[in-house]
Amino acid sequence: MGQKIEFDKIISHLNSKWEGRTCQMCGTGKWNVSDSIFELREYNQGNMVIGAGPIIPIVPVTCENCGNTVLVNAIKAGLIEPNKK
Repeated sequence: MGQKIEFDKIISHLNSKWEGRTCQMCGTGKWNVSDSIFELREYNQGNMVIGAGPIIPIVPVTCENCGNTVLVNAIKAGLIEPNKK
């Protein structure tokens, strides 16, 4: 199970940074914000490699018109604390 986010926090972060921008691909401005945090890992030919490198926590924000997806770093958005290891 993925980690659910504090939706108000991500919306507040997006509102402060996004400033009403439209989609870079289609020009519309209707977005869908995920309610979960996902992991972005380095590609290793499809193999899961434990300890192979950093994992970046991301929140996908998807254009409802064309599907263009922007990945927002969950640490920079203040949704989770950075790993101190």
